[in-house]
Amino acid sequence: MTNFVSTKFNNQNSKIMQNFTIQIPDSEINYLNQRLANARWADSTTDNNWEKGVPTAYLKKVADYWLNKFDWKKQEAILNQFPQFITEIDGQTIHYLHIKSTRPNATPLMLVHGWPGSFADFIRVIEPLTNPQTEDQIAFDLVIPSIPGFGFSIPVKEKGWNMIRIATAFTTLMKNLGYEQFAVHGGDMGAGIVGIVSGVAAYNLIGTHINSDFFAVAGLGMFPSDNSFFTNEENVRLERMKQYKKDGTAYLEIQSTRPNTIGIALSDSPIGQLGWILEKYKEWSDEDKNLPEDAIDIDQILTNVSLYWFNQLGASSAQILAENMSMAFDWGGDNSQEANQWTPPKVPSAMACFGKAADESLLKKLTSLMGEPDRFTFYEKGCHFPAMEVPDALVNDIRAFYAGIIK
Repeated sequence: MTNFVSTKFNNQNSKIMQNFTIQIPDSEINYLNQRLANARWADSTTDNNWEKGVPTAYLKKVADYWLNKFDWKKQEAILNQFPQFITEIDGQTIHYLHIKSTRPNATPLMLVHGWPGSFADFIRVIEPLTNPQTEDQIAFDLVIPSIPGFGFSIPVKEKGWNMIRIATAFTTLMKNLGYEQFAVHGGDMGAGIVGIVSGVAAYNLIGTHINSDFFAVAGLGMFPSDNSFFTNEENVRLERMKQYKKDGTAYLEIQSTRPNTIGIALSDSPIGQLGWILEKYKEWSDEDKNLPEDAIDIDQILTNVSLYWFNQLGASSAQILAENMSMAFDWGGDNSQEANQWTPPKVPSAMACFGKAADESLLKKLTSLMGEPDRFTFYEKGCHFPAMEVPDALVNDIRAFYAGIIK
C-alpha cells in the first residue's frame, strides 16, 4: 500500500534513514469507494442526536462526502510536501517527518500525536513553527514521528511497545538525527510519552510542553477522595468528569481489553472506522461547535480517517493502547541507598489547557496533583485537538514557553 523511495543515506551516527513517500495504490482507493458505495446502514428512525453515539443520518452525510467529494490524492500530495523518512529503532520501523527551518540555529522540537490521531494532526502548525513571521520569534526544526502502530510506523513486529519503550525510541531518533538537546510537545497519548521522555532523557531535554483538556483529565479517572478544597462550581464540573469517566470511556475499555475483536471490525469496515473516530472528534472538540467539521476542517478529519483505513490502524493502534493500559511500572527495582540518592535533573515544563472558562480552575487543581508545571495557560477556544482546532493558539503557546527558557 505504500511506496518507498530507494535513496538511502547514513547520518553522522551511521543510522540508516530511508526517504519515504506516501503512495496509496489506486486499487486501494477504488476498493474504499466500493465499500462506501455499498455500505449497509442501521435503522435510523430513532437516531436523531449524539447521546448514544454517532447518528446514522449524520454518518451517511459524511460518508457521502468521503465517497464523492473528498480527494485523497490531493491530501496525499499535501502530506508529501514535507520531507518524510523511515528508520529502524529497536527492531521497529519508525516513520517520521523532519522539517528544518530556514533560520540558522533553530531549536529542535519533537511533536508527538495521540489517539485517534497521527502525524497529520500537525500539518497546520508546521509552517508557523519553522518559519515565523518576525525575526525576533524563535524558530524550530521539527521532527514529527508516528507512534508504533500509527501512521506508517507499521507493522508492529513484537509485543512490548509501551510508552517507556516508545519514549526511549523517540529519544534515540532525535540523537540519531544529531539533536543532543531538544524540546518536546505532545497531547493525549503523546503527552504521556513526553512525560516519560523527561524521565528517560532529562539531560537531553530543553523542556516539555503538553496540551490537556476536560476529557483528557477525566479519562485518567484520578479524582481526589477529598473534595473539600474545590469550590461549589468546581465540584459541579468534577461530577461531570466522573460521569464522563463512567459513560464516555467505553472506547478505551474495548480497545484496551479486546483489541483483537475491535481491530478486526475496524479493519473490515470503513464506515465502522469512520464512526469510531468521528464520535471522538464530536465529543472532544470545542463544545460550542455543533458538528465535528465546525471545529476541524472536514478534509483534515477524513485524511486522518483514511490513514487509519488504508493502513489498518484501527487494529494496530488498539494493540498499542492495550499494551499501554496494561503497562506496569516498577520504580522500586533498585532500593539501594546509592540508587535512591540519584534523581533526574529538573526539566522546565509547560501545560496548555483548552476548554470552557468553567473548567480552568478545576483543571489547574487536578493537573497540579500530578506535578506542578512551570507554566500553566488556559484557552477558552478549542479542546482536545488544538493543533487542528486552534493551531495559532498552540503555536503561540509553544513558542512563548520555549522562548522564555532558551538563552
